[in-house]
Formats: sequence, structure tokens, C-alpha cells
Amino acid sequence: MLSPGKGRVIGRHALVGGIGLAVGLWLGSTFAPSALQSSTAMYKRSGAFFRVCEAAGAEIAKLRRAASFIDDCSAPVVTPIFGEEGYVIVRRTVEGHADDDDGGRITFSVKMDGRGFDRWRALEVKRAPSQLTLDASLLPTTRATVPTSAQR
Repeated sequence: MLSPGKGRVIGRHALVGGIGLAVGLWLGSTFAPSALQSSTAMYKRSGAFFRVCEAAGAEIAKLRRAASFIDDCSAPVVTPIFGEEGYVIVRRTVEGHADDDDGGRITFSVKMDGRGFDRWRALEVKRAPSQLTLDASLLPTTRATVPTSAQR
């Protein structure tokens, strides 16, 4: 039989052990995902579009001292580039000056590289055209000829 004093000591050790186990599990769940993410490319991480939107905003803010964004990153406009894994185009709109040619709003397109493990990298920041344009130099100059036998 256990004496009452020994039973209390064993109970306390079990309680302390249980608390230690719970704290260990909590710490493991808190820090393990960040360790796993550090070996995952930025574009493959959860919340990648939100983070690339913020990084693109920071790049635009470097060009414009007082960048006040009209859009936010809760619904970012991010377009992955077909055939270039890890590259995306982010579109952000800022409040411009009243004398800007598009009514005070300026839209930028930022080409971002997310293949790295530590941060998104801006490759190119351009002012986006305010209207849809077509580059006629990319159109074919001659009509393709189709043999008459294929027309039947």
C-alpha cells in the first residue's frame, strides 16, 4: 500500500508530466510549420497570393513616396505566368494626383519571383495601361494559305 504522502507526490508528478506534454505539443505545432515552410518555395506556401500582393505593394511604395492603395490584399489580383513556374504578375492600384492622366488612379503591374525560400523578389514594376491595348506588330502580316483540297 502507498502512504498518503507518496500518492500525492506521484499525482503531482503525473500532473506536471501532463502539463509538460501539452506544452511540448503546443510548441511543436507552433514552430514546426514555420520550419517546414522555410524549405518550401514562397509561391507554394499557404497565403502566397496575399503575401505576394503585400510584397508588390512594398515595391510600388518604393517608387512613389506616398502610396495609398485603393485595392487591398484580401482579394488580390494575381496572375500566374503560364510556363514560368513560380512567377506571377500582381496588379495594384494606387491613389494618384489629380493631374494624373487617368483621373487620379494609377495601376501598376509587378512581375514577382516566388521561387525563393525567404522572400518574394520583384523583377519588374510597370505602370499598367489604363485601357486595353493591342500591339499590332504581333499580328501576322500575311494570311495563311489553305490548300483547296482542305477546304472541302
